[in-house]
Amino acid sequence: MDMTPTMAETTGSQVTLLHRISSIVSSDQDLEAVLKELVSLAMNVTNSDACLVYLIDTATNEVVLRASQLPHDAEIGKVRLKMGEGITGWVAVHNSVVALGKNASADARFKSFSSLQEDTYEAFLSVPLVSSGELIGVINVHHCDPHQHSSDEVALVTFIGEQMGGLIGRHKLADQSLSAVKRMETLAAVAQTIAAESYLERILQAISEMVAETLDSAVCSIMLVDEEKKELTVSAARCSSPDYMHRMPIRMEGSVIEAVIRDGQPVIIRDIHAEKQFRYPELARKSGLVSGLAAPLLSLGKVIGSINIYTREARTFSDEEVGFVTVVAGQAAIAIKNARLMSETLDMKRTLEARKLIERAKGILQFKHSLTEEEAYLRLRNESRRLRRSMRDLAEAVILADDLNRKEGAARPLVREDTDIM
Repeated sequence: MDMTPTMAETTGSQVTLLHRISSIVSSDQDLEAVLKELVSLAMNVTNSDACLVYLIDTATNEVVLRASQLPHDAEIGKVRLKMGEGITGWVAVHNSVVALGKNASADARFKSFSSLQEDTYEAFLSVPLVSSGELIGVINVHHCDPHQHSSDEVALVTFIGEQMGGLIGRHKLADQSLSAVKRMETLAAVAQTIAAESYLERILQAISEMVAETLDSAVCSIMLVDEEKKELTVSAARCSSPDYMHRMPIRMEGSVIEAVIRDGQPVIIRDIHAEKQFRYPELARKSGLVSGLAAPLLSLGKVIGSINIYTREARTFSDEEVGFVTVVAGQAAIAIKNARLMSETLDMKRTLEARKLIERAKGILQFKHSLTEEEAYLRLRNESRRLRRSMRDLAEAVILADDLNRKEGAARPLVREDTDIM
C-alpha cells in the first residue's frame, strides 16, 4: 500500500502550518514567549534536536545568542560572535543560507562554544532573520545525526525566520518608541481639539518635555520665526537652567539655526564650544552643554521654526534619532498651524458675531431716538471709549435692555446708568 502523502494532504498540512505560524506571530504574548513557540515549532517541523536564535547587536557589530529551546540561561546574551565569525557570523554578513548535512564542525567557518552542546551535533542549518529588508539576526537548526536538508525544509525554516524577523523588528521598534508614540497620540488629539492659541504653549511644552525624556537630553527647546524682525524666540523649553528661557530673541542671520531655517534640513553640532556660529557659548558652558541637534518645523513646505536638542555629553546622533526628531518637529508644526488656524477662525467668528450685534444695536438706537445709521454708530463708539468697554459689550447691553423692555412693557430703560445710551 502506497503511504506517500497525496498533494491534497501535503497542501493541507502546509496550510495548517501556515495558520499555526500566523496564530503564534499575531498572539498577544510577550516577545520571549512567542520566540519560544516559534523555536519549538521550527524544531518540530524539521525533526531537529536544537534551535537557537541570534540577533545582531549594531552597537558592537556582533551576533548575540538571544533564544534557545534548551536551558541556556547563563549563555543568553553572553555567547557573541563578531560579524563574519563562525557560520552564524558568516550568514549574518552574507545574508545567505548555509546547510551542512554532516560533520558541521569540520567546516572552515565553524566556531565552537564549549557551553553549547549543539556545537557537537552533525548537521547544521543556518538561515538569516530579516525585518523590512534588513538582516537583524540568524536562526540555527541542529541535528545530532547526519541529516540532508531538503529544499522544502530550508524554505520552511526561511519562512519561519522571516516571520520571526518581522516580529522581532516590530517589538524592537515598539520598545524604542512606545513612550514617544503614546505622547504623540495625545499631542495629535490635543492639537485637533484646541480652540484658541493660548493652548499652543502647553502643546509645545509637552513636546519639548517628551523629546528631552526620549533622547535623554539636558535641553530641548522649540523656537519660532518672527519673519518681520528676522528673529527666533524660545516658545517652549525643557531645561534645568532658568536662564535659557529668559534669553533675548536670537537674530537669525549668522546663527547655527539660520542654516536649519534656510535649508529646511536637520543640523548636528558635535561640539558646541567649537562652533563659532553658536550664539550663546557662555550659557552652554554654564549649563554644561556639549552636543546639539536642530531640526526644522515645516508647515506646508515653509519653515516656521526649529526644535533643538542639547546634551551634556559628546554625542553623535544616529539616523534613527534624527528621524525621530524630524517626525516630532513635523507634529509640532502641525500643532502650531492648527492652533493658528483655529485662533484665526475663532477671531473671525467673534468679529462677525460682534458686527451682527453692533448692527442690531444700531437699529434699536435708530428706531428709538430717530438717529441716522452713522449717528447711532458714533453714539456706540463714543460710549465705548468713555466707559472703556468694547462696542460689542455696549451693543449687548442695548439689545438686552430692549428685550427686557419689550417683555415687561415698561417705558424705562433697564440698562445700568453708566451704560445707558438708550
